[in-house]
Amino acid sequence: MALVALACLSAACQGSRGPQVRRSDAAPARLAASAIIVYPFGFRWSSPAWRSVELSQRLVSVGVAEAGDTALFFGPTEVRVYRPDDDNAWAASDAVAVLAPYGVRPDAALVLRPWAEKRTQSGSHELEDAKGRTVGHAASEDVTYVGHVEVVHPASQQLVLEVSAEAAVNPFAERADEGADPAPELTAMMELLTREALRALGGSLQQPRVPAPAMGRVAWVPWEALDLTEELSQRDALDAEVLRHQRLRFANPGEEDTLLNALQSAPPGLLVREGPASGKLVPGDIVLTLDGRPALPQALARARLAPVPVEARVKRASGATLPVLLP
Repeated sequence: MALVALACLSAACQGSRGPQVRRSDAAPARLAASAIIVYPFGFRWSSPAWRSVELSQRLVSVGVAEAGDTALFFGPTEVRVYRPDDDNAWAASDAVAVLAPYGVRPDAALVLRPWAEKRTQSGSHELEDAKGRTVGHAASEDVTYVGHVEVVHPASQQLVLEVSAEAAVNPFAERADEGADPAPELTAMMELLTREALRALGGSLQQPRVPAPAMGRVAWVPWEALDLTEELSQRDALDAEVLRHQRLRFANPGEEDTLLNALQSAPPGLLVREGPASGKLVPGDIVLTLDGRPALPQALARARLAPVPVEARVKRASGATLPVLLP
C-alpha cells in the first residue's frame, strides 16, 4: 500500500499520531461507488452491544453530512454481519440485500469498517512533602485509543484504503455532555477518520441519480436501534432515566435539554424539527417507519436518492397516523 500522511485536523489527536491514509495498490482502478454500508463499530475491548451500534450510527451521520448527496448510506442495524473481518462482505453478511431496492449493483458498493483498540499504561510516582520526604505513592493510568476506518470493495474483495490515528485521553478535560459520551476522544477521532476516508475516496463516489431537495431537519429517538433492555433492567428508575437521557443526547449532539426531555416520551423514529419545502412533513411530525422499516436518519436521507417514492408512516402532532409518500 502507498502511504499518505495527513495533518491532524482535530483536538482529538493533539499530542497523538494524526490521521494517516493507506491506499491499496490492488483496489479497482476505476472505482465508482453509489452506496456505502457502515458496519457496527468494532471495539477491541469489552463493550455493550448497543455501544457498537450507536458509535457506528454516529459515523453514518458523519457520512450523510459529508456525502449524503452523492452516495446512499446504510447503518449497522440495517445489515447482519457474520464475519466482520472478512473482505468478502457479500458472503460474510446480508449487506447485498439492502442494495436491490435502490438499483445499486454489488460492484458499485463499498463497506466502511470502523474499529479501535485501547492501550493502557499504568504507573506510579512518589509523593513528597515540602522537605522532600516521601509521604506516599500515587497511581496513574494513561489511555490511548488507536482508531481505524477501513474501506472495502466487496465485489473484488479488496481493501481500498485505511485511515488510522491515535488519540490520548485527557483525564482533566471538561465534559460538557453530562456523561453521554463515555469516550469523547474516541468519538471525535473516529468522526475525523470517517471524514478523511470519504475525502480520500474523492471522485470514486457517484450518485445513483439526481437527489431530491433536502428533507428538513430531524431529531432521532433511537430505541429500536439500541437494545437497552438488559442494562435498563439492572438499574433503578432514576438511573434508567439518566441512561435514556444520555443515549438521546449522544444520538442528537448539540440539542437542548428541553428537546431531549420531550423525546423521552416520544415513540421510536424521527421527530421533524424543520420540514421540507414540499410541506409533506411539518415540524412536530414523527416519522415512525419508512417502507415498513424503522425510521433511521440515513433512511430518510436515502429517500432523496430512491428510484421510487418511499412510504413513510407519520404521526401528526394531533395524534393521527397517516401514510406520506416521500420525497
